[in-house]
Amino acid sequence: MSSGIHIVDIDVIPIVVRGDIDFAISEGKTRIHTSIIVRLLTNDDNIEGIGEIVCAPPGKPEELPEEILGAIENVVKPVLVGLDATARIKASTLVNAALKGKHWTKAGINNAMYDLQAKVMRTSVSTLLGGPLACDVPIMGTVIGLNTPDFMANQAFETAKMGYRAVKIKVGETLSTDVARVTAVREAVGSNVALRVDANDHYRPSDAIRLIRAIERYDIEHVEQPISRYDILGMVEVKNSVGVPITTDDMVATPQDAMTVIRLGAADRVKIKVTKHGLDGARLISEMLAAAGMTAVLGHVFEMGLAAVSEAHLAASLSNLAEPHEIGSMQPIGVHADIIHENLRTQPGFLRLPSGPGLGVNLDWDQISYFRTSI
Repeated sequence: MSSGIHIVDIDVIPIVVRGDIDFAISEGKTRIHTSIIVRLLTNDDNIEGIGEIVCAPPGKPEELPEEILGAIENVVKPVLVGLDATARIKASTLVNAALKGKHWTKAGINNAMYDLQAKVMRTSVSTLLGGPLACDVPIMGTVIGLNTPDFMANQAFETAKMGYRAVKIKVGETLSTDVARVTAVREAVGSNVALRVDANDHYRPSDAIRLIRAIERYDIEHVEQPISRYDILGMVEVKNSVGVPITTDDMVATPQDAMTVIRLGAADRVKIKVTKHGLDGARLISEMLAAAGMTAVLGHVFEMGLAAVSEAHLAASLSNLAEPHEIGSMQPIGVHADIIHENLRTQPGFLRLPSGPGLGVNLDWDQISYFRTSI
C-alpha cells in the first residue's frame, strides 16, 4: 500500500571537519574527517530522510568523497526517485542490485531510508528495529590513539575518572612498545574498567600471538583485528592460540563475510558498523552471530552526530551486543561541534536516545554551513 509520499530527489552535502589534535593508528594519522550528509527529499516539504555517509578513514581502502557523490548521482538517484517513502526493503534491493561494492555509500542510504520510513509512519527508528530495550545507551569514552605509554595512560585515567567503565586503546608498532602501552593503561585505570585493544591489521600472526600472550595477564576484554583483514586463516591461528577473545572488524563488509568468519571460527566477536553495514545489514549480522552463539560489537569510525544517533537506535534495539558501545564522535581530533542540534551525551558513559520520529534529530544548518565543502 502506498503512503502517498515518495522520493523526488536526493540532496548531498559534503562536509570536512578539521581538528587540532592528530589521531594516530598503525595505518596512519589524521586530524581531518570527511562525511557526506544525504537528504532523501519527498513530495511533502515537511518530510525528508537524513543519513551520514562516512568517507575513507586514515589508511583505509574505503570510498572517497568523489566516488560516493558519483555513485549517488549516477546510480542511486535513478533507482530511488519515485519510490514510496516506506519502501525501505525495496530500496535496499534496488540499490544493492545497481551498485556493486560501495558498502559505506549503501549504508548511509539505508540509514536515511530508515529515518524517512519512520517519519512517515510517525514512529522512531528504534521502534522499526523492534523496539528500544532502553532509552539510555551505555557508551565508551574517546578511543585513545597511538602515543607514548604515559600519554595514553593519562588519557585512559581521565576517561575512567569521568565515569566511563571501558576504554579502548590503539596499538600497532613494536611488540615492546605496545606491551608497555597496555601495561601503563591497565595500571592507570585499575581493575574495574574494561580494556579493549585494537591493532588495526598491524601484526603477522606469529607476532600477534606473542603480543596477546604478553598482555593476557591484564584482563583484556578483546583484541581487535590483530592481523591483516585479508588473512582469515591467520585469524583462525591467532584465535586458537591465545586466551583473549579476538574481534574482527575489517574482514566483515557484508553478511556473507560474517558467515565465512562464523564457519571458519576466525573470531570470537564481530564488529558491526552502522556506517559500513547500514542498519539492516548490522542487524542481520548481529542475528547471525546470535544464532552462532557469538557476540557482536557495535563499532564506529570518526563520524558526526547523525551517524552516532543511528548507532544509538541500533544499540537500544539489540540484545546481542557487547556493552558499553563504541559510538563515534569527533573528540579524538579535538572537535566538539556537531551537525545536529540535539546533545545526546547527557551524562558520561551514556547516550540518551531521542524521542522524536525517525532518528529524532534535526540538522544544525549553521554548523553545516561552517563545515560544508566542495568536492
